[in-house]
Amino acid sequence: MKYKYLLLLLTLVLSLNGFAQISSATADFFEATEYSDSDYVFVFCSDTEDAGQLRANDSTNTGSFEYTWYTFDESTNDFTTVLTGFTINNDSTNSTVTNLADGGYKVVLTKGTEQQEYIAWVYNNNDLTIDIQLHPDNDCDFLAIITDPYLQTTQSFETPLSYYHVDSSKWYTLENKISKYEWSSNPEWDSFNSYNGPYTSIGEDPLDNDSELPTENTIFSVVVTDRFGCSVDDDVDYTAIETDADFSWTTVDSKTEEILESGNSESDLLGPAPLRVRFTNESLNGKDYVWFFGDTLWSDDIDTLKTSDFLEEPEHTYYYTVVDSGKTYTLRMYSTSEYGCVDSIFFDINIEPSVIEFPNVFTPNDDAINDVFKVTDFKSIRSFSITIFNRAGQLVHEYEGDVRDWEGWDGTVKNSSRKAPAGNYFFVVDITGWDNVHYDNDKLSSGGGSQSQETGNEGDTPVGDNQGGGKSFGIVRLFR
Repeated sequence: MKYKYLLLLLTLVLSLNGFAQISSATADFFEATEYSDSDYVFVFCSDTEDAGQLRANDSTNTGSFEYTWYTFDESTNDFTTVLTGFTINNDSTNSTVTNLADGGYKVVLTKGTEQQEYIAWVYNNNDLTIDIQLHPDNDCDFLAIITDPYLQTTQSFETPLSYYHVDSSKWYTLENKISKYEWSSNPEWDSFNSYNGPYTSIGEDPLDNDSELPTENTIFSVVVTDRFGCSVDDDVDYTAIETDADFSWTTVDSKTEEILESGNSESDLLGPAPLRVRFTNESLNGKDYVWFFGDTLWSDDIDTLKTSDFLEEPEHTYYYTVVDSGKTYTLRMYSTSEYGCVDSIFFDINIEPSVIEFPNVFTPNDDAINDVFKVTDFKSIRSFSITIFNRAGQLVHEYEGDVRDWEGWDGTVKNSSRKAPAGNYFFVVDITGWDNVHYDNDKLSSGGGSQSQETGNEGDTPVGDNQGGGKSFGIVRLFR
């Protein structure tokens, strides 16, 4: 279809100007010569030296003409060499000659005393070449690919075709230039800047803060198109030297080894102390890795880990936090490639401040609803102890240890089969958070000491910080 449209356009152009009866159905480009608007140069994008094809058309369209084709002879600077092997259609209104090399061609149409002469020039554009190379100054932050020869898109250059005007005895050289560069990569790379020029690059783009070099071996390619519409391509193999630091994480229950939560380096990580975090290396093209966990407050944990084992899953437990606001630790992870390129990633780990809450009532009636008196919420608790008394001051339950292990009070006396009667019970707590906040019962009792409280408010009661020391009683109501 391209050639049909091209021929139609050519015929229209020639008809409007009332001259030039040489056309080509296979030419990729044509233009008038510098010396005449009636003589044309036809360009063929080809890998061969004889792809040219011309057709001479009888301008009268009456036929019965004899056709003689000549080639230009540079030794005589004239069209003197007779060409054979052309074809003529049935009514002799046109003649076609094929397998033409670069040069000039003239056709003479003769019928009696009537004669027509037309000249055209052929250029087989098999000289367009391109060679892309990696820039010698490439480094870990910058990758450039250049073409050789280093042709600018606006810079003209001479083709091997020179054509001659017999009447003026003057030579002309056909000029060419590169019109377009189309760069691509495989695998496709988002940061690739496909400039329309003989040079393209990745990295160090002031408008693209995320511009990074490939972390996998990549083939870079360019397609170069000249002003004739002829194209040539080349590619170059790039061995990735860059690395991309990345990881995913899971939080782990230290008691059960159960995975509590999972995320990646773009996820928020927020949890209570002690927060045990397991990291999985997701870096690309790395060889050596350094983990800085950002926590030097706990002497039993190593804050820095250096390893060459990609499969190693380092763990770190974050303990200390800060009252009210919590504490943020910044993890830094570095990945170094085999070629010495380094990439890093920073990640915030947020530890919640301590909190603990107790209920006012419980109903140990074996209906599986509120059967046990236990904390309803706790976070970042370091030490925990609780002692529960009846109204006579007799001990009915006690626990000291990890708050996560306390199963609560089920309403029996000292874990026996004897059930404690309904009524008010007093409990004393001694609790310290990982933010060094000390909790006792000041906020649970209006009178302090052993003063009793007949009823309690329904809902949870937070235990507050007692900076003055000593212990007061909290009250819980047992209903049967």
